[in-house]
Amino acid sequence: MSSTNSLYRGGHQITIERASEFFTAILPEAHQREALQKHQAVHEFKRVFQHVYKVRTYDDKRDELMAQIRTNEQVPCICHHAYHPAGDHNTRYYLTDTIVVCFKDAVSTRNIERLLAAHGLVLIKSFSQKNTYLLRVTASAGKNPVKVCAVMHELPELVFAEPNLVNRFQPMYTPNDTLFSQQWHLDSRGGIELLKAADVDAPKAWEISRGDREIIVAVLDDGFDITHPDLRGDGKIVGPRDFADDDFFPLPVRTAENYHGTPCAGVAIAEENGTGVVGMAPRCRFMPVRFNLNADDSLLYDIFEYAGRQADVLSCSWGPVPAFAPLSSLLYRQLSELAATGGPRGNGAIICFAAGNYNAPIQDLENTRFEWRHPRRGIINATGPIINGHAAHPDVICVSASTSQNRKAAYSNWGKEITVAAPSNNWHPLDRQVRLPGRSIWTTDNEVYGLGYEPGSRYTGNFGGTSSSAPLVAGIAALIRSVYPSFTTAQVRDILIAGTDKIEDGQADPVLNLRKGNYDAAGHSEWFGYGKVNAHKALVKAKQLLLEMGQTEEDTPATMERGSIKMIAAMINPKGSERGAEQVLLLNISDKDVLMNEWILKDKNDRRDRFININLAPGQILNYTLTNPRLSNNGGQLRLETGEGFVVDEVTYTKDEAKREGWWVTF
Repeated sequence: MSSTNSLYRGGHQITIERASEFFTAILPEAHQREALQKHQAVHEFKRVFQHVYKVRTYDDKRDELMAQIRTNEQVPCICHHAYHPAGDHNTRYYLTDTIVVCFKDAVSTRNIERLLAAHGLVLIKSFSQKNTYLLRVTASAGKNPVKVCAVMHELPELVFAEPNLVNRFQPMYTPNDTLFSQQWHLDSRGGIELLKAADVDAPKAWEISRGDREIIVAVLDDGFDITHPDLRGDGKIVGPRDFADDDFFPLPVRTAENYHGTPCAGVAIAEENGTGVVGMAPRCRFMPVRFNLNADDSLLYDIFEYAGRQADVLSCSWGPVPAFAPLSSLLYRQLSELAATGGPRGNGAIICFAAGNYNAPIQDLENTRFEWRHPRRGIINATGPIINGHAAHPDVICVSASTSQNRKAAYSNWGKEITVAAPSNNWHPLDRQVRLPGRSIWTTDNEVYGLGYEPGSRYTGNFGGTSSSAPLVAGIAALIRSVYPSFTTAQVRDILIAGTDKIEDGQADPVLNLRKGNYDAAGHSEWFGYGKVNAHKALVKAKQLLLEMGQTEEDTPATMERGSIKMIAAMINPKGSERGAEQVLLLNISDKDVLMNEWILKDKNDRRDRFININLAPGQILNYTLTNPRLSNNGGQLRLETGEGFVVDEVTYTKDEAKREGWWVTF
């Protein structure tokens, strides 16, 4: 029987072969895992995602062992071969027991049900993309997910059918050994191995905007010390989520070796509070989203759907090693949708991805040999096509790294897909003992939770990689949105590009001997994209665009409406027949009429009332009785938003303030 098959992913048909020693097993029960781990033919056993485990055995024992554990009464489980692209043994694809299928619009529900039954498939969940489903492959299918997809791919009813693969990412950095004046990337004064022009001109940018609490930056990473003084503040954190532990406390875990998210977040949004470091967008909100830097396509979809619908900007400092890692059709289409219609106002989520730290091309489908260093396995030769699917997506902002000397960071990935560069540190991509000039980045660090770069400190000066470049660009994007929240993703991207510094590097790459530090006729460099970001220039461009659009910053909806209406008092939890009829007093403190049309009033549990065409004259008070929101005498919150999602006013009260039922609490 041939071991060659075709795997379909993101429009690519990949010829694959079975990995000689590896397979995956789906092991939800502890006794299953214990029994298999002890098997004499198993010499590597590792969890790769949720209940999916990588098993390594001897080449001649692989199929025999798989047959044994499929039928063993003590360890009955599903297992599948692992695969690699034909001729490329360094790239490995791990299967789950599920697939993602998209049916054409005209296919009826009855026809879909018929096809599921015919192919032994069970519905697990529906995605928000129309007619797109996560399906489990059962024993009735008689074949593994790769082969099921190959058969279904030929059906006229389908748009695509793809295995739900396990994605494994590396954080985009390599740690070194083990506060505003030190942050040269924000404001450089020159010095040893440091040019004055190597920064992003942050102080001048901050004269225009230091960010706004209405703008949310989501950082997707391995964990965040949300107790850190620079990552919290009044209204700082919003919508925290932990997809690793399925809760709302995305703290880093020491045993899981989480140390990456906290420094990334600090670069983007560290609060200006008179101590420690400051982020690029210090007054913006922070949405910490944790996952274990591995996820199947279905979980990645959920993570991006959660963050991409609520946040203005997403910062992602992780990605695959140099391998053939195209995005699935599900995720490719999702990123396009989020960039166009995501975000809290529906004008697009700005998605920033680190380019990566292997001095590798983002995409080279003709590659036959590329040498890179794996964090644990040492020097690897990639002999097949290379693609970093997330970074290569046309709707994301792909960020490379420049140094404190305005040169290419030797490790930084490169290619036509690079959008912009941002300052970071420097090191040799193959040999860390080779000294290369360049300063590192100061930012927040784990101390109480997770692992830290700097023992005994909540700050580190040893951060870097494109992991630092991406959140820096995310912070600048957040400042642009702060100037005008209704800018679309495309407009923010254009502003970033128009505000770059065209740094050049005429020296050859120390490993590949390439010279890609200049710009083509379109103004693009494969090392620096359209240039190194300059926050001040970008914000000046943003204000110019507002004028071209016939608006001024003072005319934007956020500025006109924010603070115009104040909630001055509320009746908390009345008794008797009026129970459930809490009231709130709203006062127009502006000097203009304010039309509250489609405005939302909501409590801390997101129960909402909507105002329709209610006009308040200057100084007028509205005594409003709540319908859906509730004000408990145990403490609570009310938030008033415009129809576009701008926060007009927000109030909270404590249990002590509301201890007398029926009592008016003033704000």
